[in-house]
Amino acid sequence: MKKLLLLCCLCLALCAACKHRDDPVLAQVYQYKLYASEVTAGMPLGLSAEDSLALVRDYIDSWVKEKLILHEAEQKLSPREKNFNKELTDYRNSLLIQKYYDKLWSKDTSFNRVTENEISEFARSLDNRYTVEKEIVRVNYAKLPANWSNLSTVKDILFDENRREDEKAKLVKMLGDSIEYLLDDEAWLYLDDLQNEVAFQIDPQQLSGKKEVIHIEKEVGENVVLLVILDYRSQRSVNETKEERAAAGMLLLNQRKAQFINQYVQELYDKAVKAGAVVQ
Repeated sequence: MKKLLLLCCLCLALCAACKHRDDPVLAQVYQYKLYASEVTAGMPLGLSAEDSLALVRDYIDSWVKEKLILHEAEQKLSPREKNFNKELTDYRNSLLIQKYYDKLWSKDTSFNRVTENEISEFARSLDNRYTVEKEIVRVNYAKLPANWSNLSTVKDILFDENRREDEKAKLVKMLGDSIEYLLDDEAWLYLDDLQNEVAFQIDPQQLSGKKEVIHIEKEVGENVVLLVILDYRSQRSVNETKEERAAAGMLLLNQRKAQFINQYVQELYDKAVKAGAVVQ
């Protein structure tokens, strides 16, 4: 068996996709046989001989166990229990119907496109149902050792709105080895989660109603936290971030797809009834 495994790996290294005149059997369970070509067909290229051998062994082991239980099921189940004609027919029919729906949907441009304005309007309609009654903040921050050599440079850039945006790549490079940082203007965090991260309390009353960006520098143990609070909300809605707008857009598309399919099926039904093709 080991020689056959090595032969299989050699075949894989030479040409995983080619067909061999001699196709050795790598394993056999009762009447089931596993040929080398079946194993190599699904193997990734570029593996070392050791990795290939390990992958082949795992494949054979799984195949053997599967065929053992399959043989057991064939022996122990009755003919009626093994009859899946109805299930297979139902499954094929559902696949055919879904495939046809997808084809119809892809061609109907009046339903399968949504504009940014439509997404915004739809997201606003969801606000009352999908708001989170919890304080959130949109921030940039960095937690750095108090004796860090680049602390003053990071602070100068982070606390300057123009430089913070223009020199973000520089900041990311400088903060690569820092304890913790976040430089994402679109990211909203729960206020209590942020407070856990920076290890100090932030008074929501100091944030409520503020229009300008708030800068906070605070020593926490042996570290310094530089915090830029860009925005504050008492609750979060589905219209706050790009990810949530994308989710709202997908939900809107799914609703339109269901509407399109229901309308199409109803029209098909009415037409068939009128033509006498449906008898109920």
